Amino acid sequence: MSTSPQTAALTQAVTQEAMQSFAHATDPRLAQVMALLVKHLHAFVAESKLSKEEWLRGLDFLNACAAITTEERNEFSLFSDIMGISSMVDVVSQPEGGTPSSVLGPFHNHDSLLRDNGVDLTNGQPGERVWFHGRVVDTHGQPIANAHIDFWQNADNGLYPAQDPEQDPQNLRCKIVCDAEGGFNLLTIRPHPYTVPTDGPVGALLAASQRNIWRPAHYHLIVSAPGYVGLVTELFPKGSDYIDNDTVFGVRPGLIVPFVPCSNSAVAQRFGLEAPFLEMTYEFQLVKQD
Repeated sequence: MSTSPQTAALTQAVTQEAMQSFAHATDPRLAQVMALLVKHLHAFVAESKLSKEEWLRGLDFLNACAAITTEERNEFSLFSDIMGISSMVDVVSQPEGGTPSSVLGPFHNHDSLLRDNGVDLTNGQPGERVWFHGRVVDTHGQPIANAHIDFWQNADNGLYPAQDPEQDPQNLRCKIVCDAEGGFNLLTIRPHPYTVPTDGPVGALLAASQRNIWRPAHYHLIVSAPGYVGLVTELFPKGSDYIDNDTVFGVRPGLIVPFVPCSNSAVAQRFGLEAPFLEMTYEFQLVKQD
């Protein structure tokens, strides 16, 4: 059904007025972003010819997201992820030259404990042991002393602590400070593919859309250092299921890393491991801030 000239003129007028209403914001960037948001949301409404019933269902969806969001689970973050918005923000906001960024995910917690560099996170729980180590460097390969790493992952059952009351809330997550050469290491377990939460409105949307609900196995990391652009990213074990069909579009070239068998006797003795165990090595590159 075509749009009449009168309707087209009215929608254009409404859009222009709504965009202009943000012109006097105290922050020029706020004015720019909100005007563009209005422009493209209005274009979506016009192109889709959104009905009042559909608009109300959309508001109900957002209300349902708010109702299920807690400090440990963010349904809005998950919605952003499955819509590809989180990945788009990663792509357009991360400066070139460093390690690729990836999605934060809905289960990040700011209160992870600061642990010693070389921490054993396994605490006797099930799972194939992985010695994860590497360095944080700048884009010229020079080490960044005392860089910070925030690390978290799922357990052997595929669940994060927020999903599993049997787990300690601090399970398999920590913050550590790298050494003077930018080096870090820790003992953890092999992560597993898992489904995104499906018990909320985002899960219902995925079901109605007949979409994949799985993510490939991965480690989450936030890497930071004063004077450098912070990095939110993930590392994906090579060969993981769903690596070519991630429901949140988080896999990037350069973030797929192999596990290799390791028989390092000093590491085995330090952590009480039987060789061979798994090893993952990675070098994170941070970009200097302007």
